[in-house]
Amino acid sequence: MLRAAKLNPTPKSSKSEDFLARLDFYDSVTPMWIFDIETLAFLAVNDAAVLQYGYSREEFLSMTILDIRPSADVVLLLREELQEARHNSRGEQWRHLRKDGSLVNVEITSYEVRFRERPAEVVIAQQRTRSNSQHSTPPPGA
Repeated sequence: MLRAAKLNPTPKSSKSEDFLARLDFYDSVTPMWIFDIETLAFLAVNDAAVLQYGYSREEFLSMTILDIRPSADVVLLLREELQEARHNSRGEQWRHLRKDGSLVNVEITSYEVRFRERPAEVVIAQQRTRSNSQHSTPPPGA
């Protein structure tokens, strides 16, 4: 299995880091992050997300999940996030913005967790291509 290069994860509490280690969070070749459900702020981001999206870890951690969405998709995302029991999903199709302004089509799998004593959501963002997509353009979303 291929591994992304280590990009100096920010040290946090050992309980949170144990959770990330069990998830193989930093070593995964698939972009992953954890965000605060209430503030939508990124709480942790893995090396693959840093490489895929072009933001440094520090930049990601100063942003919210709204910052990686095209403006046309923000209202749809907020509607989704406000739905009760929405924080567990599989196969949702969304568009994300890279730092350079280019769009990437992704399939999202996510689930609710408690992270650093906060309600949070773990997100796995698998890049979609035309060969693994039913649509040439994804519907707006996460």
